[in-house]
Amino acid sequence: MQRSFDVVVCGGGLAGLTLARHLRRTVPGASVAVVEPTRRPLPDACHKVGESSVEIGAHFFEHVLGLDAYLHDRQLVKNGLRYFTGDTQGPLSARREIGPSEHPVVPSFQLDRGRFENDLRAFVEEDGVTLLEGWHVFGVDLAAPGSGERHAIRIATEGARQETLDARWVVDASGRRRIVQKKLGLTRDSGHPHSAAWFRINGRFDVASLVPESDRAWHARDVDQNRWLSTVHLCGKGYWVWLIPLSTGFHSVGIVAGEEHHPFETFARPERAMAWLEAHEPVLFEKLRGIALDDFKVLRRYAYTSEQVFSTDRWACVGEAGVFVDPLYSPGSDLIALANVLTTELVKADLAGDGGPDARAELALRVRDANDFFLGFTEVTTTTFRKHSHINGSPGVLPSKLYWDNFHYWSFICQYFFNRIYTVAPAEHRRFRALHKEFAALNVKAQSMLKTWATLAPGVSRGDFVPLPQFPSLLADLHLDLQHRRSPDETYEVMKKNLEGAREVVAELTLRALKAVGPEGVQALVERTRFPTWGLSFEPSRLDYDASAERASLRKALPRIARDMDRCLGHPDHDGVGPTMRALLAMAEDAMVGLPSSESTGPRAQAQPQA
Repeated sequence: MQRSFDVVVCGGGLAGLTLARHLRRTVPGASVAVVEPTRRPLPDACHKVGESSVEIGAHFFEHVLGLDAYLHDRQLVKNGLRYFTGDTQGPLSARREIGPSEHPVVPSFQLDRGRFENDLRAFVEEDGVTLLEGWHVFGVDLAAPGSGERHAIRIATEGARQETLDARWVVDASGRRRIVQKKLGLTRDSGHPHSAAWFRINGRFDVASLVPESDRAWHARDVDQNRWLSTVHLCGKGYWVWLIPLSTGFHSVGIVAGEEHHPFETFARPERAMAWLEAHEPVLFEKLRGIALDDFKVLRRYAYTSEQVFSTDRWACVGEAGVFVDPLYSPGSDLIALANVLTTELVKADLAGDGGPDARAELALRVRDANDFFLGFTEVTTTTFRKHSHINGSPGVLPSKLYWDNFHYWSFICQYFFNRIYTVAPAEHRRFRALHKEFAALNVKAQSMLKTWATLAPGVSRGDFVPLPQFPSLLADLHLDLQHRRSPDETYEVMKKNLEGAREVVAELTLRALKAVGPEGVQALVERTRFPTWGLSFEPSRLDYDASAERASLRKALPRIARDMDRCLGHPDHDGVGPTMRALLAMAEDAMVGLPSSESTGPRAQAQPQA
């Protein structure tokens, strides 16, 4: 057995295997070992966290790792994210449906993790990785800080045979074991107390089966009959239930809930989960009644973050060994992708250096930059989810949240990843981090507005369909633009333009929230968000349009974002009824008078990434 490597990866799950492949493809001279306790053959269908991908993770698998043909052949191409919100006790067709009207042009995938990881093991061996199956890591002795010595990784088989590997770099991909994090005491609470339970059923489950065939208008919305390929979210106050198809013929069903609304104990066992579904999603429960659950898994308070995930002492933590945010929007593979490429850039720079003072200083700069950016990104992502779960049951607000969250995601971090900005030198990276900080500040404001709006005026079920992204629209254009590859300078200019659009979106969200809460809710909206201090700009043409009886003649003069959100989301609640947006803004300014000055709306609400 070879015992000395440039990089030893502790764990051969999705994060560890994809990192090993990326390392070998990017730094072909590096010797890489992956230590994984399970042996092949694995079950083709496997029950694991992370069965669904979105754009960044999908791009990483498809293009960065070169698995395009494989993914289209062995996994399912996903039909986007689809949501049903409104009256959870009535028929599904009476709930508002939000999602794509056709397959997204920029693809993502539903991943059967057993099949994927089986196949990845073969791929990484072909790449020249040493795959130590049947060995588990029982100890990592990190080199003394600043010593430059090699790490010792102690491994053993089930038969108690022991070996010690030494490595210049050790990467923890051990999942929730978090070998390095726990050893160094780096794990931190992210302030997001959500829990999950999930199981699989054998056979394809089509969400359309929840609506009687006699409701032809509802079924006619799905022209290609491919709703079932979406990650479906059945949403209620404080929770959502996922339906995810898998290529091996299974269907994954999961409950995700905020513990302030739904205590973990109420769905933590199979019989309790079914009783919970009967109470909260009775239409789904009736379809599942009597169907055998293939397996059952729970995660209580699954979210956490870390003080540090990369070190100048040549260790890194990727996947769940570093941070875990939330399953909503399927960001797990995004975080794997970002941590893996940043780790690879650090290893590449280190192995290319001469070990002298200048090389050590350059590595220290890169490590600090990578930590700040990655942990800043995870905080931005957590802000998108933290204390938000009541919005799931708000049919008047959820479409607006989805519009903003997609706009924000496609505007910056997708452009960043697709155009490989993580490869630029730290000095050049600084301007992108500054833009990231501006996007993050806008996200804090948007999430504050959306959460408060949903509390004050959640809206009612309409039984309508909100296609997101709508074609044509500026939101769809942002998504389609991800197909274009750009230089760092070109990418930066696109991001700056997108930032201006993001400011307009937050302003329009604010006007829509004001119309929804009405004059009786303005005081509370101001007290909870303090939005008059945000420095938002409201186009006079937007306010004139709202106040005019001759709206048709003024429509073309509307700001581009207001017009786009009207097209995608429909007119604001109470459109043309009650006080105008201009009058409501004046009420808000008056409401600010006399309020104590404050720099923030809460201890976490204004958190920003380090940039």
